[in-house]
Amino acid sequence: MASASSGDLNCPDFGSRERAQFEFEKHQGDIYGLDGDGDGRVCEWNGSTGWWSWPLASVALVSGRLIARKKKADHRVVPGIEGLWHNYEFHEDGGADKVIDRNVFLLAALGVLALPMVNIVRDYVLPQSFTPIAINALCAVTFGVAAFEVTWRTNKIEEYRG
Repeated sequence: MASASSGDLNCPDFGSRERAQFEFEKHQGDIYGLDGDGDGRVCEWNGSTGWWSWPLASVALVSGRLIARKKKADHRVVPGIEGLWHNYEFHEDGGADKVIDRNVFLLAALGVLALPMVNIVRDYVLPQSFTPIAINALCAVTFGVAAFEVTWRTNKIEEYRG
């Protein structure tokens, strides 16, 4: 085991297990003494940013879109929680049917982009001490704001009403 070259860092100093593992592999050795059992996996007890990023980002994308549509007073939005996955489809006679909104499934699938985004933000952008929940929250907010902005700018309700 090599000795720590600049300052002694412990697992909590890295914020997540993945970031500690990244540093371990970057230095090609355990210079901080993070791999107590010598199995090549560091900070095994420490929290992970792992799988939470996908569902959080997916929910943020869908929610950002729904909020933007409601703020635009889009009357095609089904009220309540059901409005997350349904839209109204209007007919020439003025009637409407509730239909499943296929865009919601696309947005939920796009949440998969959160996985590499979390890795990049965690390992290259944020300070080492950022906690996993803070990283996931930051990414979810970013995705939600992006979905809101895109929906707000591309909503053509004015054309639909006219």
